[in-house]
Amino acid sequence: MSTPPSRTLWLLRHAKAVADPPPGGEDFDRVLAPRGRRDAEALGRLIGPSGKGLGLGKVRLPQVVLSSPAARTGATAELVLGGTGATAVRECPDDLYSAGPDDVLAHVRAVGDDVASVMVVGHNPTAHALAVGLLVREDRHGRDLVARRGFPTCALGVYRLDVAGWADVQGQCATLRGLFVPPFGK
Repeated sequence: MSTPPSRTLWLLRHAKAVADPPPGGEDFDRVLAPRGRRDAEALGRLIGPSGKGLGLGKVRLPQVVLSSPAARTGATAELVLGGTGATAVRECPDDLYSAGPDDVLAHVRAVGDDVASVMVVGHNPTAHALAVGLLVREDRHGRDLVARRGFPTCALGVYRLDVAGWADVQGQCATLRGLFVPPFGK
């Protein structure tokens, strides 16, 4: 009996940003706060070059990153992935900045089926809505974990999606393999 195909989705909320944009800038231009930089770097070190630092066994590092084009999401992705050594293709669709869960899933569904692992880097409230909305009803542990820990800045959820292709991704199609929130240690 063969194992059904599965995909890995990494859902990452951007790390802590400064409260105010730079002079003349807007919310879109806010950069990471020192704490945000530390958290993102620590998460990258925790994941490590093989992903085994998460304690999830065999996990596929992201091959494609779908990131909001905001300064804080791009910096978060760069710092986290820098610690893993992953050479993911990064795409920054303009509409991911203000995207709702359905908009994000539309981008995920457009990923080619030759890709086994995708990371989405975004903002709240969408990140939290996806953190819960992706979970199958039977994943009570995952639902309880997200309810208890929330989805704060620099939170990472790693999901297993038992779908044949990315086009099949929808709400309630995943199980939570792990939820990681700061602080990540040294």
